[in-house]
Amino acid sequence: VRCMFLPSLPDELHITTGEVVRIVGEFDDGWALCANARGEQGVVPLECLDRGAAAGNNGQQGLGVGGQPAYPGQGTGDWRMSKRDSSL
Repeated sequence: VRCMFLPSLPDELHITTGEVVRIVGEFDDGWALCANARGEQGVVPLECLDRGAAAGNNGQQGLGVGGQPAYPGQGTGDWRMSKRDSSL
């Protein structure tokens, strides 16, 4: 985790800088379902994750069609641009 994220919806996961989480699934809106070492699970913005530390990953996040960012705010480091509604 490269930056802290405080949840604002019930299906989001609180993460802190330096924490290690497992990505369970990724969504095309810039969010990922993650699990932490305490067994908690929830979604977090991909911008908050340092994927370069993952085995077999070159540290680059995927781009959308035509090389454009796959979601608003991708690559800016500002996860607040990636707004979502609760899936609950």
